[in-house]
Amino acid sequence: MDGANIQRRLWGFGGLFACVLAGLAVRLVHVQAIHPYLPDQLENTGRKVMRPARRGEILDARGNVLAKSRLVYSIHADPVVIGTNAAVLARYAAPFLGKTEAELVPLFTIRPEARTNRVAAVVHGVIVTNLQLRWFTNRSVLVQSNVEPSVWAHYTEGLTNVVVPGLKQVRASMTAHRRTAPRLREKAEALLHGDLHSTDHHKEVARELARQAEALRIEQGELRANALVVEPVELRLYPLGITASHVLGYTTNDVAVPAKGMTQRLLGATGVEGRFDTELQGTGGFLETQRARNRELVPFRGRDVLARDGLNVRLTIDAHIQNIVEQALDDAVRNIDPKAITCIVVRPRTGEILAMGNRPTYDPNQVRFAPVENRMNRALTVPTEPGSTFKIATYATALDLGLATIDDPVDCEHGIWQPPSGRPVKDVEGHGLGVVHLEEAFAKSSNVAAAKLGLRMSPPDFIAGMRRLGFLERTGVMYRDASNWGGEHPGRLANPDRINVERHGRLAYGYGLYVTPIQTVMAAAAIANDGVLMKPMLVRSLETADGQLVAQFEPRAASTTPALKPETVAQMRRAMRRVVTDGTAKIVAMEDFEVSGKTGTCHKVDPETQRQSTDKYISTFVGYLPADRPEICILVLADEPAKRGAGSYFGGKACGPVFKAVAQQAASYLALAPIARTNLATTLALNTNQPAPRVN
Repeated sequence: MDGANIQRRLWGFGGLFACVLAGLAVRLVHVQAIHPYLPDQLENTGRKVMRPARRGEILDARGNVLAKSRLVYSIHADPVVIGTNAAVLARYAAPFLGKTEAELVPLFTIRPEARTNRVAAVVHGVIVTNLQLRWFTNRSVLVQSNVEPSVWAHYTEGLTNVVVPGLKQVRASMTAHRRTAPRLREKAEALLHGDLHSTDHHKEVARELARQAEALRIEQGELRANALVVEPVELRLYPLGITASHVLGYTTNDVAVPAKGMTQRLLGATGVEGRFDTELQGTGGFLETQRARNRELVPFRGRDVLARDGLNVRLTIDAHIQNIVEQALDDAVRNIDPKAITCIVVRPRTGEILAMGNRPTYDPNQVRFAPVENRMNRALTVPTEPGSTFKIATYATALDLGLATIDDPVDCEHGIWQPPSGRPVKDVEGHGLGVVHLEEAFAKSSNVAAAKLGLRMSPPDFIAGMRRLGFLERTGVMYRDASNWGGEHPGRLANPDRINVERHGRLAYGYGLYVTPIQTVMAAAAIANDGVLMKPMLVRSLETADGQLVAQFEPRAASTTPALKPETVAQMRRAMRRVVTDGTAKIVAMEDFEVSGKTGTCHKVDPETQRQSTDKYISTFVGYLPADRPEICILVLADEPAKRGAGSYFGGKACGPVFKAVAQQAASYLALAPIARTNLATTLALNTNQPAPRVN
């Protein structure tokens, strides 16, 4: 008996399993063969999904992010698609968009506008013109900007919960109508009596409810798919604000209309953003596929090309040293109130720019609010007469040509000298030097000594010496070929076609020519680098987003031969050290390091009268440390420092404190080893007590 029961149960389970398989088979045949979904010939199922590429990042030397891109969405609503479901969609979308329902409902509501068209029509036999034929509404209403992709993803995931109110009512009516359906006995009686009106009416009502439900389902699908539309937007962000803003530059939007699904392309306008725009751009991707009924037909998927993000650009800028410079410039603005001020920090051995800052400045995150003058990188684009800092080139060229040595005597004429032609040459700082060594004349910044030394050289030799030290030519810091200069100015002579005796002498102490701060600091760095002039280096490497090296930029000398002879370098180092120990820049002397440098003060030219101003100056100090093993070279240039005490506009007094603040903190940060200071003061004192040298 037990065996028979077990056998019956097995047959029962087997029959049930066979029925299930048969049902699945019938359904499969129905879906795949009898009623498969075949797109209509007029239906366009092809889709090309665009994949935007992200613009590369800009990094400092230690990998800190200075510029990056973020993909966000702008959300637009289509009130025509939303229709009468504004309240429903507002209730669902409010938490995602950060707005209240009361704020969203007006944005989602249709606002029709009557338009009068001048047309003629026959209405009941009467010709009528100026009919109001159409109703218009705004089909794209900006609802929210800068929406994170993750927020939009959560919004779309929950869209299945959005049900139009009418559909709920129709579904409830369909359920209630099914409950009132005639039973089999009632249908048989109606058939026997020939009265099928009740059953036919019931079927007609059921069909009408089904049609309403289908229309509402289509409306609901449109609401979910097209009520809110996203527009991808790439934001360029600068996390450190104004830090290195003139180096980084900024971007602008391309005027070309992007392809659907692509972001508005960003174009580099200035700085590194402009110079390496092609490398930062990246390449967009796409997916070719087929979609129907809002679903992808995966078997018909075509090409799938992934987007390739732009390369990262790693700079030589060190964000910490850059912040030191930014703080020092802010302090200088408060203390001396200049019209503009620039500071550059360079590594002499390699030409790497560790920091470059200007005031006035701007925040690249808010570039549209910045005046044009604030966006100028004055270190590269604004040439000025250098004043006495150009004596570095005058002395170095004369010494290199063998026309003098640093120990030669020179008569400074007690501060005023009449050259063979032209105006008298005066020493502005009032030292009133007589016969001294050239080293002391350089340290005390005698214009008379510089003019006499300059007149020993022929104009071609003098100009050739300037060019060997990088003046009158672009340094190449912001361009890679002649067609892309990045706005850098090459400098110029005030009157290159006519260099007479007067102009020749004035060139020697920094008047009659215009140079940029980057040219001056690189010339001083050449002295610190044993006479080798380096190309200023701002970009270290190009890398992929995951850190793989694509291109490495190595330090480059400006020429295959040194700009100066070793003996010239040794003499110039002596002279530049004495500027700090016993000259015009005693204010920059430091306890732990020996500093070498040169001050400069230049009368500005009045743009209206084209004459030298009596109360407006360009003040400069350029120097390096440690003096015997230079690691950093720093330039500070102030345009029109405000007068605060006698002689406060001189290069040493106006720019020296800024140099010292930057040098002390940078040396500490770079862990430079303090150098035991030599008793140079004693040596200088002994030299001072000697009789004045005789002039042959």
